[in-house]
Amino acid sequence: MTVHLDEKSANVPSLPPESPVLLILLGASNLSRGCFAFSRYMKACLYPRPVEVLIASGPGRGYYASGGLLNVNYPPICSSDIFELAHNKSRSGSQVVALVTDIGNDIMYGVSTERLIETIHQIFSKLQSMNAEIFYTTLPVAFEKEVNPIWFYVFRSLLFPYSRVSFDEATGGIIATNKFLRGSVSENLHLISDMNRFLGYDEIHYGWLRAHRAWSHVAKVMLDIMGIEVAKEITLPRMLQSFCKGLQQVVCADMMGFQNKNPEHY
Repeated sequence: MTVHLDEKSANVPSLPPESPVLLILLGASNLSRGCFAFSRYMKACLYPRPVEVLIASGPGRGYYASGGLLNVNYPPICSSDIFELAHNKSRSGSQVVALVTDIGNDIMYGVSTERLIETIHQIFSKLQSMNAEIFYTTLPVAFEKEVNPIWFYVFRSLLFPYSRVSFDEATGGIIATNKFLRGSVSENLHLISDMNRFLGYDEIHYGWLRAHRAWSHVAKVMLDIMGIEVAKEITLPRMLQSFCKGLQQVVCADMMGFQNKNPEHY
């Protein structure tokens, strides 16, 4: 099920110029790479509205299970302090706009499909209690079709070396979770579709030369719903800069502890 932007945006009043916006970004590796460019772009498009950004991301991060990359173990997004903080800010009059993406790492950590769906449903409910406009993406649709099991096990050994999830378990979980996500579209739950065309060779992460178009597409869907038209997109140099900042935060702050985490990251 896909949201028809023209019809949907006609039903959602645009915010007055003085209204502050609270942008909540939830995800894992793709968000970790692109959040710096994306949040900067959204702030520019929403100007002169004041925009505050809260981010829960990190490579390998899960929504229900704790997980990460190498020696980094991120807490699960569902238990993050980001929700309490956002709820308090929403009471002060900020319009909450949320993105829920990079869903799926939990499957590789052995979380059952039922538990993952329940967790995403709970997160949607938390955001709805803030009267948020919620945008989300599905898990990579390539796994619903033809994926070579050999490639899957290579991928699992590289990124999830302790995982024992089988190919059939993973694909079954992805299909069931995507069915839930596609059926969740409602007045304030907006599915951002057609993201598969931006994926790179691994069919999971946005390609290095496509990521700027992927995040531009996400921004366009969100801004269309908010009644804001933009002409320019995120540029490739800006996205590559975002990749570097994301890598710097993961290595220097999360892994090594040489620098403090950016204050908007949780």
